[in-house]
Amino acid sequence: MILGIKENIAFFAFTKVKKASNKFFFRLSKDGLVLANSRKFSTELLLQKGIDEIINYVHMAEILDFSENELVFSEEERPNF
Repeated sequence: MILGIKENIAFFAFTKVKKASNKFFFRLSKDGLVLANSRKFSTELLLQKGIDEIINYVHMAEILDFSENELVFSEEERPNF
């Protein structure tokens, strides 16, 4: 699914939403099926910049798959909490 989005972003819709709290977010959808909700943005300008960043750079994005519950990061890369 993620690879499909990455390779075919032009076929997906970004729907802008304004919450009652005056926060903005967008939904990524395809054929009416919502696939993802964005984080909240404080202004509509920041919202649009977020959408533009995805459209412009998704083709270069690295995909990290955590679904197998395997250790993806080496011991040195893991944060110490």
